[in-house]
Amino acid sequence: MESERIAGLILDIGVAMIRSGAETHRVEDSLYRLCKGYGFSHCNIWVVPTNIQATITAPDGSVVTQIRHVRDITVDFTKLDRLNSLCRAVCANPLEANELETRFKEADAQQKEPLWRVALAAGIGAMGYGVFFRCDLSDTLLALLAALLIVLLSRLLSRSERNPLALNFIISFITEVFIISFVRLGLGHHADYVTLGVVMLLISALGTTNGVRDLVHLDTLSGTMNITLSMTGAIGIALGIALAITLLPGWSNGAANGVNSNVWIQLASCTIGCVGFALWFCVRISHVAACALGGFITWGAYIIASLRLSGAFAPAVVAAIACGAFSQIAARAHKAPATIFMTVSIFPLIPGAALYSMMVAIVLGNSALAAQKGAELALTCFAIVLGFMVVEVLSRYIWNTKSIAAQK
Repeated sequence: MESERIAGLILDIGVAMIRSGAETHRVEDSLYRLCKGYGFSHCNIWVVPTNIQATITAPDGSVVTQIRHVRDITVDFTKLDRLNSLCRAVCANPLEANELETRFKEADAQQKEPLWRVALAAGIGAMGYGVFFRCDLSDTLLALLAALLIVLLSRLLSRSERNPLALNFIISFITEVFIISFVRLGLGHHADYVTLGVVMLLISALGTTNGVRDLVHLDTLSGTMNITLSMTGAIGIALGIALAITLLPGWSNGAANGVNSNVWIQLASCTIGCVGFALWFCVRISHVAACALGGFITWGAYIIASLRLSGAFAPAVVAAIACGAFSQIAARAHKAPATIFMTVSIFPLIPGAALYSMMVAIVLGNSALAAQKGAELALTCFAIVLGFMVVEVLSRYIWNTKSIAAQK
């Protein structure tokens, strides 16, 4: 009975980690380590983003089989950090079932973020990336208002709508109509630039980040599911924007290209934007500075690589490698999951501008521009995947080699 209870708590910890934003490999590895710490043998654990199954042999010889269905994934990196620390502590010093349950409940406690803090995070992120995408003062203020609208819509709609495609479609449509209407009233100058700043709040970098890491660890199904979920959300954004600009034509020529011409403004604005997104993902306050530094390093690497390498693909690969390497180092320095730093730091590279411009071009019937932006979108995504993959592969060899050397 005690073995079944402990096994159940171990699976509950895995569910909580997935719901908080952990990648599949981390969850699976943590569960195996916990089972080993409690003396379970012949462990067979299967984890995907929506399900956990385990069949394990308890120390008394009994076989325990349990299944968990994962629902309502809401990114909370502070909770993930607590759960990760709990796993480390329990693996080093296994607890009795009652104590494990108490510690787990403390780590899994849901502390609903106050509306003002969520609004502050969204506002900082939207204004930061608004300036990054060439917003002037009035555009930046409009980006702030649009971000607040997204927060309110997310709070209201997420209670009843769990489909990311439908949810992002509704929010992006209403937000785009709001932005275009304000620009038409003269309360903003560039609807394109404003949209590029605020749409970043809806793009899921987590699905891509976790998906790539899962694929590297041969968790093919989980990686595919995570990336597909991210793409589904992006399609919802694109469709919502497309419908809005179809119903409200004549305000754009589809030429929303590039970032602020001043390099230092680019670096400053994307760093500030990453602070907002770190708060948006509920990153622990002590880790926010590292996330912001990661964004600075990522975009700085892209700028430097652009001076030496032609095109956008190769610099994006270099920047993704820089992002991944920094995240691995920060994770070990802070004893926290690398996903936390990687998800926030990669935002300057996320091809939200290409996605937006492609949809505008399609609506305007500019097939050449749509094809160009579509290719840019695909190449940037592939560059991020390739860069992360290089870091994941190298880090596995580096840390494994160090571990073997330490054992000798």
